[in-house]
Amino acid sequence: MAESWDRVVDVVIVGTGGAALTAATLAHDGGAEVLIVEKMPMLGGTTAVSGGGVWLPNNHIMREAGVEDSREEALAYTRRVCGGREPDPELLEVFVDTAPEALRYLVDNTPLSVHIQPLPDYYWPWMFPGTKMQPGRTVEADPYAVGDELPEWKDRIVKRGTLMSLGAATTLTEDLQGPPSPELQAELKRREEQDIRPKGAALIARLFKGLLERGVETWLESPAKEVVTDDAGDVIGLVVEHDGVRTRIGTRKGVVLACGGFEWNPALVRGHLGYDVYPLSPGGNTGDGLLMAQDAHADLGNMTSYWGTPVMFDPDVTRDGALVPQFEWGRGAPASFIVNQKAQRFANEALPYNDFPKAFGIYDTEAVEFPNAGPGYQIFDRTVRDSQQILSMHPGQPDPDWVVKADTIRELAEKIGLDPDALEATTERFNANAAERQDPDFGRTERGLMAPGAVKPLTEAPFYAVPIHPGMLGTNGGPRLDRNGQVLRIGGGVVGGLYAAGNTAANVFGWAYPSGGGTLGNGVVFGFLAGRHVAAQPARAI
Repeated sequence: MAESWDRVVDVVIVGTGGAALTAATLAHDGGAEVLIVEKMPMLGGTTAVSGGGVWLPNNHIMREAGVEDSREEALAYTRRVCGGREPDPELLEVFVDTAPEALRYLVDNTPLSVHIQPLPDYYWPWMFPGTKMQPGRTVEADPYAVGDELPEWKDRIVKRGTLMSLGAATTLTEDLQGPPSPELQAELKRREEQDIRPKGAALIARLFKGLLERGVETWLESPAKEVVTDDAGDVIGLVVEHDGVRTRIGTRKGVVLACGGFEWNPALVRGHLGYDVYPLSPGGNTGDGLLMAQDAHADLGNMTSYWGTPVMFDPDVTRDGALVPQFEWGRGAPASFIVNQKAQRFANEALPYNDFPKAFGIYDTEAVEFPNAGPGYQIFDRTVRDSQQILSMHPGQPDPDWVVKADTIRELAEKIGLDPDALEATTERFNANAAERQDPDFGRTERGLMAPGAVKPLTEAPFYAVPIHPGMLGTNGGPRLDRNGQVLRIGGGVVGGLYAAGNTAANVFGWAYPSGGGTLGNGVVFGFLAGRHVAAQPARAI
């Protein structure tokens, strides 16, 4: 029986993040008629609200900046960071081989222009083979005049990211340079006045501008509901809710799922991660792509993993009456440490942000418990309070009513419900070691995010405690892929007509986050591969 369609195109791309827009670009340039569908009223998904870095080893922007790289170095570093836990070792080679090609293509064929960020590979303090120090392998989109270039879409792209610790008008490169110079302050004023946006918003706006120039159609507020398969189990179409109507779209070549992870679906998070992890991404990532892939009998991988970051809650920051997770503030500051509910430290506080929240889920086989089940508490003294912002607490301003503080560590422990003797013992041990600039318990003075951490005794009252929780930028488990971005089928082979990329798919790096932009690098590369391959498929008669 022939299917009945409301619309027929070659390719449907589900999502509008970096992976999706890259896939749409390559699919169009390969000769396919492309339709993009997006669940949310805003463009860009998690990419748009991110710092916007894209980790792409051995790229031409690095070489132009005088940073040498090679396939061998990139593979050595990536393999060491992944530690053999990646879903498919072959795909690490595919990623490294495709990364420079993908960036070169987008720069040459779209409005995308980028600069190298001063980010090292996150694990250079571990001195893994092939690691790159500052600057490393991450590029960032140049700020873009969204108001002038996309006047009809400017209200559909965010003006700032969710990482409130980063500037709204600055590039991440500028954020890392410290306080802005008078020249930069003048430039930031110009950007605000002329609606010139940086970071993830710039990346999305530039890629989307290229798609508008190509005449590619995009439907917003149009969630994909289900894939349509034929008798062989291959995907031949998609059901989309568009303008309040269920619309059946036939696809001559295929569907690319690039619509985020499942971090906003509590049942899926509990079922796959096993404990509550608080998301910072936009609220639409509820696992739509994962569930559609499962309906098509996709083989899944990496389902217990996520892109991690510790999060805090500020009572002064709410959305629709609910507290909003905030990116960590002050973690690893010298006169500070983090403890669990037993008032014990449980990890190096200077670890890369992807790694630290994983310690909340560690199981103690001797005690038969999860000793670090949250929340933890970031404990710090007045020197930290006076030197840096933590949530809405600014140096030099009065303490907000919500912050817990005390004149002694013992009193602080009593206020937050921890064992006073235990917290005093933890503080005494930390202080004694910190006085010698050592951390024999967790190696904080030897290793940390982008550089070894620092320690200093907590001696200046008052002392403060802020709850800290495991959080995530997104999940990264989903359908496993082949080297072309095609979804693998349970039992072998591929699901014909179905592709995936970005956080909808199983992360090529497994549990690992090699450096800033690892999320977007993974998505852009496999979006590139999926878009190119789907366009090259023979058109089905439907």
